[in-house]
Amino acid sequence: MPRDFLPRRVTLGAIAVVAVAALLAGCSNGAKPDPSSTAGGAGGTLRVAINQSLSDWEPLNTPNSAYTSLVYEGLMGLEPDGATITPALATEWVNNPLDIEFTLREGVLFQDGTKFDAAAVVKNLERMRDTPSQWQNAMDSVSAIEAVDDTHVKITLDAPSPNFFPSLAQRGAMMIAPSVLDDGTFKENPVGTGPWKYDKADSTSGSKIVATAFDQYWDAANRGPNKVEITYIGDPNSLLNALRTGEQDVVWTNAATTKQADAAGFTTENYPALTFQLLMMDTADTFANADVRKAICYAMNPQDYIDTLFGGEGDVLSQHLRPNQPGYVDSLKGYSHDVDKAKKIMNSIGNPKVGFTLIVYSDLLPVANLFQSEMAEIGIDVKVEAPTFNQYFSTYRNGQYPATILAEGADTGPYDWYLYHFAENGGGNPYKVKYPEIDAIAQKALNAATDDEADKAWQDMTQTVNDEALECGFFTYTGFWAYDKKTVDNIVSTQGDVAVFRYKEAKLR
Repeated sequence: MPRDFLPRRVTLGAIAVVAVAALLAGCSNGAKPDPSSTAGGAGGTLRVAINQSLSDWEPLNTPNSAYTSLVYEGLMGLEPDGATITPALATEWVNNPLDIEFTLREGVLFQDGTKFDAAAVVKNLERMRDTPSQWQNAMDSVSAIEAVDDTHVKITLDAPSPNFFPSLAQRGAMMIAPSVLDDGTFKENPVGTGPWKYDKADSTSGSKIVATAFDQYWDAANRGPNKVEITYIGDPNSLLNALRTGEQDVVWTNAATTKQADAAGFTTENYPALTFQLLMMDTADTFANADVRKAICYAMNPQDYIDTLFGGEGDVLSQHLRPNQPGYVDSLKGYSHDVDKAKKIMNSIGNPKVGFTLIVYSDLLPVANLFQSEMAEIGIDVKVEAPTFNQYFSTYRNGQYPATILAEGADTGPYDWYLYHFAENGGGNPYKVKYPEIDAIAQKALNAATDDEADKAWQDMTQTVNDEALECGFFTYTGFWAYDKKTVDNIVSTQGDVAVFRYKEAKLR
């Protein structure tokens, strides 16, 4: 019998395991405080500056939760640990495990005044199922989505899907008003059920997004700031200067500017945002030789990446998964930095001529340059391309780049990791490489009768990935915030999400 992957019933007081979450922002001065919101600061306005601009309001294909979390919500939410699922637009759910039923929160409206109901949920989940994205594979086992009545949605699976609930708690399953889905305007005109409405008139394309309180929000008493304004500033020093001059209340910082912010008397926070690693995507050709892969792994020094990019704030890890996730192998040591061992491996196979282009987004250029130097030490020629953040995410999986350094697919657990990177049609497998041994292990995990049997199978997958050196170079990507405690407090981030904090929980003074 297939195992039941999650508790059969989750209510407002219960939990389940999942992944990733939200971001934060700021707005214009002089707004009249709303009695139901936190008053203070610039008239109840939270002003935030980050280093990511908004391309559009599509939550499926772009990591843009810094903006989308203002206006959209999902059926489920996440605690700050990035792994505990909480109710949101769904108050409870029952998992049998192939028949799932959600009970929807009553009295919720979209920001266009239309009712949030089961029909809207069906439309959004069907879009998630039918739209190519990293979230689509979570819907592979879904055979039917139906509205039982206005407040209940039934989902039928034809096989267990351990990443289904985790994916629903992330930005891929944000609920968008059917009106803007139907007319196709949602990418420019977002309409959700969230605490704030997009204020297009006050926003400036490419530089500032303003969102004002949605006065019919279902949880208005806990909405937080009356207004949120998110300003894009690409330069770290300019971000810090915006805090110093009082133009911003909260700014995204890096390791170096965080130290400057501390010295200037501001409050700073850091959190483990993501786990990064080297992704060798073209294992059919460029990285077909397992010994070459192992040499590359031994030559890498992730501690240097942490020291250079994050001022030493971070950890070198042995494997893709976290200790609290199925598939984590306690005894796994991974690939420690050992250049001599890397050179010996390359020498043992005749020092083949190996060269490739590594693509990273621009913020990771210092890491890419270190990697380039490390590979040169063992005779491997690496060229580096470092486009902007938005350009990177539209190109790195186009099949022209054999490798990248990026965080991917760990947060929702081993099944999502498998589907994303090792399944033949996975989003992180642009070269369509077949991994029959890993396919068989994943199927064994899915068919397991107990959690322990499934965990053992996922551990076998982790061990196989390590033994074949299919991924390595794991290090935690640390997020940093600096803020003025005279104007704002309680800046809480969600582990696993970058350039985001939980706006509703921010306290303006």
